[in-house]
Amino acid sequence: MQTYDIAVIGGGAGGLVVASVAAQLGLKVALVEKEKLLGGDCLHYGCVPSKSLLRTAQVAHMVKHAADYGLKVSHADTDMQQVNTYIRNVVNTIQQHDSHQRFREIGCDIYTGAAHFVNAHCIRVDDTELHAKRLVIATGSFAQIPDIEGIQSVAYLTNEDMFSLDALPEHLLVSGAGPVGVEMAQAYARLGSRVSLIEQAQRILPRFDRDVSQLLKQQLLADGVEIVHGAIERVQQKGDVKTVVLNDGRELSGDQLLIATGRQPAIDGLCLEKAGVESGENGIKVNSRMQTSRRHIYACGDVTGLMPFTHVAEQQAGVVIANAVFRIPKRMHYRVIPAVVYTEPECAQVGMGLEQVEQDASARVVQFDMRQLDRAITDNTTLGLLKLVVRKGRIAGAHATGHHAGELIHELALAIQENMKLSKITTLVHAYPSYSQLNRRAASQYYRDSLFSPFTKNLVKILSRWLP
Repeated sequence: MQTYDIAVIGGGAGGLVVASVAAQLGLKVALVEKEKLLGGDCLHYGCVPSKSLLRTAQVAHMVKHAADYGLKVSHADTDMQQVNTYIRNVVNTIQQHDSHQRFREIGCDIYTGAAHFVNAHCIRVDDTELHAKRLVIATGSFAQIPDIEGIQSVAYLTNEDMFSLDALPEHLLVSGAGPVGVEMAQAYARLGSRVSLIEQAQRILPRFDRDVSQLLKQQLLADGVEIVHGAIERVQQKGDVKTVVLNDGRELSGDQLLIATGRQPAIDGLCLEKAGVESGENGIKVNSRMQTSRRHIYACGDVTGLMPFTHVAEQQAGVVIANAVFRIPKRMHYRVIPAVVYTEPECAQVGMGLEQVEQDASARVVQFDMRQLDRAITDNTTLGLLKLVVRKGRIAGAHATGHHAGELIHELALAIQENMKLSKITTLVHAYPSYSQLNRRAASQYYRDSLFSPFTKNLVKILSRWLP
């Protein structure tokens, strides 16, 4: 039996942050990861490869529309083998920061294999038992496969298969129009596949603002994506052809089927009951300090089911470090967490939702259209808008779609976090021409009515008449 100050189960974003900081602070740390490589789903099957693929698709789109910028460029054919090589090179470059060697050098003992609890202070990895004063569960999540008739007899894809396809799909069927679904639909459509995007809800990105969703839909249609609304009743496969049958009888057939209908926490096989750790349908139950039902056992990341984003996992890991290492009663707050979808245009949101505005008489929505932003005009990226939710002169929420929306949202997130007055945005000088001016222009809309009101105009007349 090996004894440690902290044992971390899971080598993804959250687990690596905890293990790295704890080891560098001089604690004896065990890091357990069932896969051969560290980095987790985000590095190998999620954020990193998907953004690399989207970048390739954006380049293909620029080549296709080069004439819009006065350039004569021949058509670019997609070589999936070379695309895969580009993606692997990106992953391998980032992998160096998450290598076994680096973590061993900073003091972590690394164990490769599936871990399960023996009791509240002991886990087993193969034939080795690890005893720890404190433990952290950061096992992440995996693609949720819906209970659809025939699904087990179909060779479907998940995010784990999408970045190593031997050939470009002729017709890709995508089930689910959430962030993963819309990103992959646009990427493969721009690379040359015929794409059908199937969503049970009445609009894509149903958790985002309706206007944001509508503008993205406009772009996806322009990219050639077929958007189909309806529930999938059953799926079937004959040869290499996969067929999706909707509940209204419509059928769609393609050579590849991607399931992108959500995630579920990776808790199977952990034997949580032996440690007395409570879990539910959405994952391991934690309090605001990221403690489980056993106070010396913590959980962070997707396994908790709380906002499954990499940046949230890293923030939760920081809360774990504060409580488990420094014994500082730090709490996790979710009020100001940006969410970004990296399509083109990007979609981003933070803070108060627009559906809450109707229930809050003190809230008001102002917006500014990308078509009026000079930098967007110069770049021919005018599809988009920014909506600000303002309460009592302060920013309470922001919802945007447009070029670099995922970057612009952070200035507004800071404003919400610091409870800043809207005037702080309008008085900050933003460089011209920049996309950041979108934030200032939208904020200025809040004051427009009062600035050009009859009262202000009369005041100006009086001042002009009586003052030298």
